[in-house]
Amino acid sequence: MKRYLGIAPGILLSILGLVAVSLPAGAHHSFAIYDSQNPRTMTGVVREHRWTNPHAAVVLTVTNPDGSETDWVLDQGPVNMLSRQGWTRDTLKPGDRLTVTFDPLHSGQPGGLLQEWAFTEEAQVELTGTGTILRGDRPDNVPMSDAEARNFNGVWANASGGIHFDTLNSPSRRGQQPPLRPEYLAMWNQRWADADAGRATTDPTARCIPPGFPRFLTMVLPGEILQAEHQLNWYAEFSEATVRVYLDGREPPADLVPSFNGYSTGHWEGNALVVKTVGLRGDTLVDTTGVPHSDQLTVNWRMTKVTPDFFEVDIELVDPVVFTSPWTTTKYYSRLPAGEFVQEYACQAGNRFEVNAEGEIEVIFE
Repeated sequence: MKRYLGIAPGILLSILGLVAVSLPAGAHHSFAIYDSQNPRTMTGVVREHRWTNPHAAVVLTVTNPDGSETDWVLDQGPVNMLSRQGWTRDTLKPGDRLTVTFDPLHSGQPGGLLQEWAFTEEAQVELTGTGTILRGDRPDNVPMSDAEARNFNGVWANASGGIHFDTLNSPSRRGQQPPLRPEYLAMWNQRWADADAGRATTDPTARCIPPGFPRFLTMVLPGEILQAEHQLNWYAEFSEATVRVYLDGREPPADLVPSFNGYSTGHWEGNALVVKTVGLRGDTLVDTTGVPHSDQLTVNWRMTKVTPDFFEVDIELVDPVVFTSPWTTTKYYSRLPAGEFVQEYACQAGNRFEVNAEGEIEVIFE
């Protein structure tokens, strides 16, 4: 009998499975809705394998002690992640008998977050794949021509090792220290307290609303950069958002309407692309832990190639309303193997998570 990670093996467990503990806002919805402290194990028969974003799900029919049956809906990662781990829509088929371990919903509904699964008979599949997060140490700088150093075209994955903002100085989400003014620090701390209590406070992405910028830079799924002389377009697979960096010397319009990804202008300093992003909405979050910002946020960032297949972005957040001082970090990105491409991510197509009047996440069962 072989055992597999329900979300996805290896890389994805470290990115999503382990952040389930007391995380106020995950890649899509809050993992606080799941009780990671009291995992359950049960055996049942696959009724359906829902192959959809923002989460695939295994519907497992379990026979109760009284002979009745209950369908348990066990969430996995997005199709985009699972497919890169070697999953297909036919990896699990109706009638497959499985033993599963999962984090149950705090609400008591018959569902949870799938952590491990195994066929009760001889294993029928083998999962292989590269994953969506390529993590590792920053490589040494490699000499490049000016043309290569200024060329960011390609499909890239997050190589920073985390999905919170300050991964450079704090491997732990709780360990990062945003320079928040007292009232905003209280808001952030309350999110942690709610998560610890199993209350899933809202994250805009739970309603399939774009994560916005600079959260864009903490990519959960790959992104693709298409670059021309006058403009660089950076497309993020998660939420299907695009950041456009204008390189033709223009200035932001005077009557700029705040948007999710703002208005970005850039120029070259040597072989580094220096970018300034303004015009951001104030109702998004800096990162998955729920750090707030206002519509006065300015993001200064600097893209530099380290090797032909690795680049870094130095980031400075300046917000006179929310922060007491600039907040800085560096993020890393690694080129995905040849043949990888960005996939469609239709968040609304399979979304089962809604935010109620109290701002809490509810799971909708069909």
